[in-house]
This record gives sequence, structure tokens and C-alpha cells, in this order.
Amino acid sequence: MPEDTALNVRTAFLVVQHDNGEWEAVSDIDKPVKPEHAPSVIEMKFGCSEVVSDIEASKLAAITAHQLMAMTAQMQQAAQNKSLADQLKL
Repeated sequence: MPEDTALNVRTAFLVVQHDNGEWEAVSDIDKPVKPEHAPSVIEMKFGCSEVVSDIEASKLAAITAHQLMAMTAQMQQAAQNKSLADQLKL
């Protein structure tokens, strides 16, 4: 894009659909892309929706993993406490 026609924006990213059908948000807007065709409004809406769903799923997976690690640590602590209590009964 010529310098004088550049858009002044706060941030930018691309939403692309790969040949395998997967959608991805790309933050490197300088990376060359070769689209097969101009996007329809439906494709833009669906692509953005897919990216948002992926982001939400990643956040949920991270929260779940964190909770599982915390629960595992609690279970390990409880097992150590039980073991210590059993040893003290001897």
C-alpha cells in the first residue's frame, strides 16, 4: 500500500483461511498472502467467528489445565498428610 494511502490504525491482523479449511488470525500483516478470491461477507463473518471460538477454547483449556494442576497439588498434599498421619499412628 503506498505511504500516502496507508490507514492509520491502532493495531491490525489478518484472518485467513488455509487450503485445508482452517481459519487463523495472523499478526504479521507484512507476510505476503495470495488469496484465491475476494472474501464474501459470509466468509468474513464465519472466519472471525471461528477465530474467536478458537481463542475462547484456548483460554478455557488453559484455565482447565491450571485447575487440574492445582487439584493435583492438593491431592498430593492430602496424600502426604495421610501418609504422615499413618506413620505417626505406628
